[in-house]
Amino acid sequence: MSQQCDILVVGAGVVGVCTAHFLTEAGYTPLVVDRGGICAGASHGNAGLIVPSSWTPLGYPGVVRSLWDWMTDRSAPNFMPPSCNLSFWQWLVRFLRASEPHRYQQSLEALQSLSTRSVELYKELVTSLALDCSFGARGVLHLSTSPEGFHRDMRHALQHKGIGADAVILDREGVQELMPVITPAVLGGVLYPGDGCISPSAFVQGLAAHAQSRGARFWEQTEVLHWETTGDRIQTVHTTQGAVECNQVVMATGAWSGRLGRAWGLDIPIEPAKGYSYTWPRPDNYPDLPLSLNESGVSVAPMGDWLRAAGTLEFTGLDDTLYRDRADRLALATKACLGLDPREGTLAIWRGWRPMTPDGVPIITWHQQYTNLLIATGHNKIGMTLGPVTGEIVAQMIQGDATGFEPLCLDLNRFD
Repeated sequence: MSQQCDILVVGAGVVGVCTAHFLTEAGYTPLVVDRGGICAGASHGNAGLIVPSSWTPLGYPGVVRSLWDWMTDRSAPNFMPPSCNLSFWQWLVRFLRASEPHRYQQSLEALQSLSTRSVELYKELVTSLALDCSFGARGVLHLSTSPEGFHRDMRHALQHKGIGADAVILDREGVQELMPVITPAVLGGVLYPGDGCISPSAFVQGLAAHAQSRGARFWEQTEVLHWETTGDRIQTVHTTQGAVECNQVVMATGAWSGRLGRAWGLDIPIEPAKGYSYTWPRPDNYPDLPLSLNESGVSVAPMGDWLRAAGTLEFTGLDDTLYRDRADRLALATKACLGLDPREGTLAIWRGWRPMTPDGVPIITWHQQYTNLLIATGHNKIGMTLGPVTGEIVAQMIQGDATGFEPLCLDLNRFD
């Protein structure tokens, strides 16, 4: 017999769980299914940075000059080897188009607007629900180890200040006052006081527990197999735990969205990009300040008694092989800047995928083919930053309310 629910949410990462929370607050009783578990993917192993002031899309004006290195150099922070997969090349064409100056500026402004609201929601959620997740908006410090990197970080800082963010450019002495443990390799940095960090698993698990207390159901270890439609609506979704009849479907499937979309006849331009993280014991007196090592693509964040270094992008599809040379890049970058080698006393090495859209902006939209399918995916490397605002937008859209973000282009048709 078929199970019934008003809203089926596919995916139990930060986006799916935030969606479930806001749906229960609106009076719905969603069913959330996930092929793994609650917070089992990228939402688990990331650095937990909340970056409303400092994030920039992967594709920037002039990025084409970097592509050769990305495609041929395994040690590059962003490794994008040529693929025989047609979807990759289609994504790459859209990626280059999105890096044009006017489109890049639109992406920056959209991300600033979304992430600013998301931080407001974080403060409300953590306070009102008493979530024990080490949330703090004490700033994020970006470190530079070369003159070229420092100049690039200063340009980014001025660019973000131009759209309303707060950024403080620091010389080496200014950086050392905030982070005494830096090595001589660090030349300077930029502090973004409006940014912060969170313990990702603690937040997602805590919010999921609250949603369950309000009526949400979670099916873990459950895969979606296929769906049946009536006209332009999805009627029944078949899973490994049986069929589910539902009024609406929310697709919050992260890095799997591109592959699942193709299997279901949908064009969702998302490429998975593998990242790695190390988690190891936090040294005594290590400051409560998260770091971004921009030149190596690595972030280092304190999480209670632990430190986590996370980063790199590897465009090799959904291959889950742990390549030690790529993972070691994180350890070497951390050792070069902080004198800390996470390979010594490591609690865990993790790898997982980020859902990369061509322009760095998520997709949050009703699908044109299936009128009761709402897509909420493509959060790139900042799913933790944008999880709450995405959940709020989805709940508002399902209720038919204005979201306040209508001027932003979050639709699929922006890639046409």
